[in-house]
Amino acid sequence: MRDVVLLTADSVRRDHTDAMPYLESHDVMTGVTAGHYTRPSLAALQSSRLRASIQSKVIGPALAEVFNDAGYETIGLVPTAQADPAFGFDSGFDHYDNYMSGSGNAAKNRRSNLREYLGSFDIIRQIYRRVYPMEANMADLPPDDDVVDEAIERFNDTKGPRFLWVHQMDSHRPYGRGDDAIPKSIDRKAEASGSRHWFGSSEVSGQERQTIIDAYRNALGRVDDRIERLVDGIDAKDPIVAFAADHGDEFGEDGYYYHQGYRRRVVDPIIRVPVVFDGIKTVGDRCSLLDIGPTLASAVDAQVPAKWQGNDLSGTRTEQTITVAPWHESATVAWQDFERKLVARDADVSITDSEGEVMVERTDVSEEVEAQLRDLGYSDAG
Repeated sequence: MRDVVLLTADSVRRDHTDAMPYLESHDVMTGVTAGHYTRPSLAALQSSRLRASIQSKVIGPALAEVFNDAGYETIGLVPTAQADPAFGFDSGFDHYDNYMSGSGNAAKNRRSNLREYLGSFDIIRQIYRRVYPMEANMADLPPDDDVVDEAIERFNDTKGPRFLWVHQMDSHRPYGRGDDAIPKSIDRKAEASGSRHWFGSSEVSGQERQTIIDAYRNALGRVDDRIERLVDGIDAKDPIVAFAADHGDEFGEDGYYYHQGYRRRVVDPIIRVPVVFDGIKTVGDRCSLLDIGPTLASAVDAQVPAKWQGNDLSGTRTEQTITVAPWHESATVAWQDFERKLVARDADVSITDSEGEVMVERTDVSEEVEAQLRDLGYSDAG
């Protein structure tokens, strides 16, 4: 059986993949995310179900479970609190690490539950970010180079067949560490764009916007280099390799920057991402991230669960997509066929299937996980 490698990266816009020459040397599809930030998007990818985006957690049978049932050794290295085992992301993995669970870092940064309420106010959120800048919080994660090194070592030390999932965070704002990162003052100003700003002008200048974009594209180049290094470094013969981003980022569109979950935005810069399959012949040039699971499982003759909602892209074109952007008790929903787009903003959203009805609601998590999410720039754990 062929080895399968799934590579994901944070915040990669479809219209900026020209900054990733290795990725662009393949046929790049336009993918549409099922969620608007990391957790609902990757949960839906791993579950191939919209229910996972609505609930912002992995719903079984998960992708790794399908490969495990097919006889694969499964490895997941996903350095972000958004993919914590509390949300089911470890389902089906023989080895899984999000590099945060049970860490001393979480206890060190623990805050009061009152943050959940206060985080909804612009001034509180802006004060928090001034005290705990994004660069400092991202620095608590392992460098992507170290994660890739571990992935290569673990993969090569494991007997096949192997399923490997590796996520990179270098392309998440502030797009690097040290001198590579966006200057803190520009980052804070951009984050506050579209809101009342309590610490001076919130208008990002043209030069500052270019500084952000330059740092972003440089980060994409580094992510691209690591993808090539990982593919070259594993000992697999004729592996299947897939790449996708969890979502994109905004750079001043409608006055907004980055991706901020509480805004529930479903604009193309956030929900259109690159998708690549190497080792599988696919049809069409567009897809939903829900299609990744069925396409990978079908390629190795693994049993595709009947509950999965994505298409096997080796024989089926995806003509329509749905994105659910949940935050607390409401969500924005976008349907599109790549020519037309219908958006319902800030609605009460539910889904009914064979397992019953579920509605968008706040996810209850431990203080530890909540602190980790806050430190990555999310106003609360919802």
